[in-house]
Amino acid sequence: MTVSRETFFEIMASFPSGVAIVTTLDDECRPRGLTTTAVASVSAHPPLLLVCVDLASRTLPALRARRRFVVNFMREGRSELCLRFASKAAEKFEGVAWSPTDSGLPLLRGDALAWAECETVEELETGDHVILLATVAAGGGPADEGTPLLYYRRSWGVWAPVVEDEREAVPSQEVSARDLRWQGVEL
Repeated sequence: MTVSRETFFEIMASFPSGVAIVTTLDDECRPRGLTTTAVASVSAHPPLLLVCVDLASRTLPALRARRRFVVNFMREGRSELCLRFASKAAEKFEGVAWSPTDSGLPLLRGDALAWAECETVEELETGDHVILLATVAAGGGPADEGTPLLYYRRSWGVWAPVVEDEREAVPSQEVSARDLRWQGVEL
């Protein structure tokens, strides 16, 4: 016996996660993409990550055919873009600024806090999703002090270090849960 679908969703909604838009090119070199919170690092040596994709996703055929994709880790203020890429819209990239990576894949440079260009090494179909295990071939970290967009209990928001005096710079340090504050719903 397993929990109901609704109970499973309630359980998983209690786990805050980062938000990413996964992008690739289809067989006609048109950009395709989807929003996900199901991204995880797997290994540092070699650098591997995984992305879980719904089997019903319209982007999945392009991901499987191209076997290369970019994980765009989204910055705060981009919830509307994430909603667009979570939809079944046919032209998700219409009006969206992107630039090609060195290998030509769509990178949401202005909207992503960080990014990883990946090459699929293995697929595992399980339940209603496929897990894409991929090596990280290229990428970049934050170029600024931006804040990541997060998803928690079906709402968008950000976690930010608590700063007593906003004029004071926050030194680089490890923080605990007590040191972070949910900054509220974004939309």
